[in-house]
This record gives sequence, C-alpha cells and structure tokens, in this order.
Amino acid sequence: MAVALVLLLAPWAVLVVVLAVVVGVGRRARPQNTPVATLLAARRHENLTSALALAGGLAVAVLLLTADAAALPGPPGGLTAVSLLGAGLAALLVHAVGELTWPRPVGVVRHASLRRRTMRAIGGRRVALAGATAALAALALVVFGLTADATGRAVPHPVTPLAAGEGYVSGASGPYPGWAYGLPLLAALTVVLAVGAGVLRLVVRRPAVAGTREADDLALRRTSARRVLAAVQLVVGGTLAAVLLVAAAALGNAGWAPAAWGAGGLALVVGTASLVAAGTAIVPPPGPPAAGSPAAVPPAAVPPAAGSPA
Repeated sequence: MAVALVLLLAPWAVLVVVLAVVVGVGRRARPQNTPVATLLAARRHENLTSALALAGGLAVAVLLLTADAAALPGPPGGLTAVSLLGAGLAALLVHAVGELTWPRPVGVVRHASLRRRTMRAIGGRRVALAGATAALAALALVVFGLTADATGRAVPHPVTPLAAGEGYVSGASGPYPGWAYGLPLLAALTVVLAVGAGVLRLVVRRPAVAGTREADDLALRRTSARRVLAAVQLVVGGTLAAVLLVAAAALGNAGWAPAAWGAGGLALVVGTASLVAAGTAIVPPPGPPAAGSPAAVPPAAVPPAAGSPA
C-alpha cells in the first residue's frame, strides 16, 4: 500500500512544485504601465509558462513510465498506457495557472479591448485537428474493446485446420488494447479534453494586455492557444499511435494481417501529424512589432532630417 501511494503521489508532487514556480513568477511580474514594458512582460510570461509546462509534463511522463506499477491495481502496463495523457494533464494545469497569473501592469489608468473572441478564432485549424484526433482515438478504443476477448487484454486467434490437428481449440494474442486498457484510456482522454477546453477558455477570456495594440494582444492569445493545443495534440496523438502499434502487433501475431497493416499505417500517419503539429507550435510565427518600437512607427511619422528635401 505504501509503494502504491508513493507511485500515485510522486508525479503530482512534481507538478505542485512546478505550479508553485509559475505562481511565484507571475506574482513578481509587475511591469510598469507602459505599452512596451507590459507587452514584453506578457511575452516573457507566456514563454516561461510554456517552458515550465513542457518540463512538468516530461517529468510526470518519466515518473509514470519508469514507475514499478506492480503494486497498483489494474492490468499489467496500465500505468504506462495512460502516462502520456497524464503528462498532458500536468502540462495543461501549468498552462492554466499561467493564464490565471498573467502579469498585470502597475498604474492607475489602464486600457483594454472589450472585443469578444472564440476558441475557434484563436485556435484556428488546430482545434479541428485535435478534435478529429481525439474522436479517432475514442473510436479506435471502442473498436478494440469490442474485438478483444473476454479478458479485455488479448485478441482472439483464429484456429486453422493445421492448428486444430495439433490439438489447439482456441487462442489469443496480446497485449491488446481491449476494455481493460480502453476504459481507463477513455476516462483519461475525457479529462484531458475537458481541461484543455477549460484552458483555451481562459486564453480567450483573459484581460487584454493593457496599452498595446489589438494585433499584439491577438498574437499573444494565438501563441498561447497554439501551445495549449500542441500539448493536447501531442499526448492524444501519441497515445493513439502507441495504441495502434500495440494493436497492430497483436493482430499480426493472431493472423489478422490486413487489420495489422491498417493499424500500423494509421499509427504512422497519426504520430507524424501530431509531432509536426506540436513542433510547429513551439516557435510562434513572427508577430507584429511591439507598440512604440521603431518598426511600429510608420515612415510618414518620422520627421525629415534637417536640410533634406521634404
């Protein structure tokens, strides 16, 4: 019981430390009430939050993957099966705390845009991609659950005439992602999607960066949404790819070659697409220059030098 308790609490202890760092940094980030200072502080806060979310997610993933889960209830490898989704949940919680500790400028007079935005407008096509990946993962888990044997951990092996002549009357191949693994994965997937949607809502509804142009604030929101969706895409797509590969191996051993090749090919497509989508979200595209910077001043606003023709 003590070992099981340590295994369950260790990842969340790491997460609590990371969250404490995010809260502490957010409270210290009190920029002066100037457009440039506020915008730079917001960008630093976003980059630091994303870095800590990545570090916290990786730490939780390593702890779950390397933990000896023999003392925990459930099928063998059950903790490993939900490790990526657990890491994604940790990263999303860090992002949520980062949104709640967004730096506020110091000053009496503040200005903010009241324009309403939606998750679709902020997240763009990544929202649809993450939703499609999650739907495909849920469908795959249901199909594998329905095709598994009574144990929920193996796929039935058809008995050929040759095997029957040798005395085999039944067979199965595993591990296979049947209901024993599928139900915990579906529950974890639901939690990750719900928390991800909540964090995106925080991004949409957070106060605008005071004193900055609307384009700057929109670029910051899109960067935050891109990184939140990248975390969801990476863990959901990675989990689906791993499930498909495990199922492909079991199906191949059980003699279901066409299904094995289909699952393996789909795993390659999903895994590659998820890695590309997550990788492209790490570094945001060039945004508009900060308000008040030389690049933001139109050429006509710069007075001609003395003695030069107007």
